[in-house]
Amino acid sequence: MSISFGTVAIVLVAIVLLLLSGVWTDRTYSRFSELPGHYDFRGRATRMAPRRTMAWLLPLTFSLMLAAMGVAMAMLPADVQNSPDAGLVIASITLLGAQGLVLWLLDRWAAGQA
Repeated sequence: MSISFGTVAIVLVAIVLLLLSGVWTDRTYSRFSELPGHYDFRGRATRMAPRRTMAWLLPLTFSLMLAAMGVAMAMLPADVQNSPDAGLVIASITLLGAQGLVLWLLDRWAAGQA
């Protein structure tokens, strides 16, 4: 395996954080039957979807993407890889940031629903 232990740890922590964000979203916004499924450029909700779908769609998708990329990188021979560690760390940070943006938009939407 040409991926360092530290990189594996970062990817696993990112996956756990993504999955925990799904639990948090589902519990925090349980008073809503639907949550925004799409936002416009101004951050306004333009499409709604069932709460559980929206709470889990991105965390599960992002987690599966990170896991698949990690497995793919681990299976590639070292001589064909440039820097799998950097790519996996950057992907982890990027996907956590994307989930953070979605949660921030969701929080702004929910505050306006009071």
